Amino acid sequence: MNTSGNTGRRRRASCGSVCAITLGCPRNRVDTEVMLGDLLSAGYALAELPEDADVVLVNTCGFLVDARKESVAVLQEAARALRPGGRLVATGCMAEKFRHEIESSVPEAEVLAGVRDLLALRGRLEGNPRTGPAVSPTAANPRLVTTGANLAYLKISEGCNRQCSFCIIPRIRGRQRSRPVDDVVAEALALAGSGVREIVLVAEDLSHWGADLPDAPRLASLVGRLADAVPEGTWLRLMYVYPRDIEDELLDLMAGHPAVLPYLDLPVQHGDDGVLRAMRRGTTARALTGLVDRVRARVPGVVLRTTYLIGFPGEDDAAFENLRRFAQQTRFEMAGVFAFSPEPGARAALLPGQVPATVKRRRKSILEDDLSGIAAQARESLVGQVHAAVVEVRTGGLTEGRLWFQAPEVDGCVRISGGKLSQGDRLDVKVTGFSGSDFEARPVGRGKA
Repeated sequence: MNTSGNTGRRRRASCGSVCAITLGCPRNRVDTEVMLGDLLSAGYALAELPEDADVVLVNTCGFLVDARKESVAVLQEAARALRPGGRLVATGCMAEKFRHEIESSVPEAEVLAGVRDLLALRGRLEGNPRTGPAVSPTAANPRLVTTGANLAYLKISEGCNRQCSFCIIPRIRGRQRSRPVDDVVAEALALAGSGVREIVLVAEDLSHWGADLPDAPRLASLVGRLADAVPEGTWLRLMYVYPRDIEDELLDLMAGHPAVLPYLDLPVQHGDDGVLRAMRRGTTARALTGLVDRVRARVPGVVLRTTYLIGFPGEDDAAFENLRRFAQQTRFEMAGVFAFSPEPGARAALLPGQVPATVKRRRKSILEDDLSGIAAQARESLVGQVHAAVVEVRTGGLTEGRLWFQAPEVDGCVRISGGKLSQGDRLDVKVTGFSGSDFEARPVGRGKA
C-alpha cells in the first residue's frame, strides 16, 4: 500500500489496531483511506482481518436500499467477528442519513460517524464527543492508498448541487464543495511521488467542479494543470462526468495530451424525453445524442461508458422503447443498467406511475441483452489491434491487468499470455480475443505505454 500526505505510521501500543472494510463507490474508498491515514499517523497499526483488530471500521453505502441491506449484513458479520474488547465503527453515507437503521439492526456498532466526520473519528474513538467541522479533507491530510502500488482515486470535490429527482446524494453529502486547483495538484504529485501511475479523478459531479470556487475555474483548467504537472507516463482518467457543461477544451486535452486518457464516463440515465424531464436531468435525448457525436468527433478513438436507469415512475412501454433506440443509436462501448429504487427523501419516490418490480426486472434483462450485443460488436472490432496495458496481478503463469480503456473495478480485465511480466508493468499488447467484458492479449514489445 502506498501513502500520500504525511502519515508517519508511528506505533503506540495504547492505540491498538484497525481493520477497514469499504462498501460502495470509489469516493467512499477515498474517505476510508483518509480515515486510515489519520488513525495510522496517530499510532494505530493496520490489521488485515476483523478478528485481529481492536477497531473494525465499516464504511457504509446508503445510496440505494440494496446497498443499505448489504451494509447492515457486513456490519453484522463484522460484529460476529469482533474479538473480546473489539470496537465496531460504522461510517459513511448510511451512518450519515440512515443511522437509525444501523442502531436498530446492529447494536454492537459503538461509534457512528457520517461523511462529515472523517477527521473527527479518531477523537471520538478516544472519547472526544465532538463531531468536527463539515469540511472536505485536503492534500495535507494523511491518506493510506488501498488500491495497490500503481493506482489511486483522487476526489476533487464533495457533494452535489444537481437536483435529480431519483438521487439522495445531495441530502447525504450536502452541496458541492470543490477543492482548489493547487490542493488537487499537490495531492496528485504526492500520489505520483509514491509510485502511482494511474490517477482516477472522481466526484459526485466532476463536470461541475470549480463552480463554487473564486473565479469559477472550469474542469478543463484543472485537468490541464494536472496533465502538465504529473510525471511522464502517468495516466489521468475521468469518471462520473455529468453530461452537461462539457467544454471543447476538455475534449481537446483528451485528444491531444498524452497524460489524459481518451476515456469518458457519462451517466446519461435514459433516452426518453419525458423520463429525462421527470428525472430533472436538464437535457433531452437529442441533446445527449449530439453530445456523444461531438465527443467522438473531437476525440478520435475515445471510449465511452454510461449508466442507464430503467423502471423510473412513468416509464411506459413507449418510453422504454425510446431508451432502447437511444442505446442502439449512441452505442456506448461500456454500459451498466440499474433498476429504479424509490429512496426515502427522493422526489421520485412520491411520483405517480411507479413501475412494478416484475416489469423492471424484465426491462432490465431486455436492455442488458441489447447492450451486450452492442458491446460485443465494439470488442470484436478491437481484436487484432495493439493497445497499452498495465499488469495488475501476476501469479504463477497467470497475468491479469487492464487495457487503457478499462477503468478499474467496472470494465473487466485483460489476460496476457507469454512474456516475463511483473505487477505494475506497462506494455503494448495485441488483443487476440474476448469473453464477456474480459480480453485476451499477448505482448508485442515494451514500447512506451
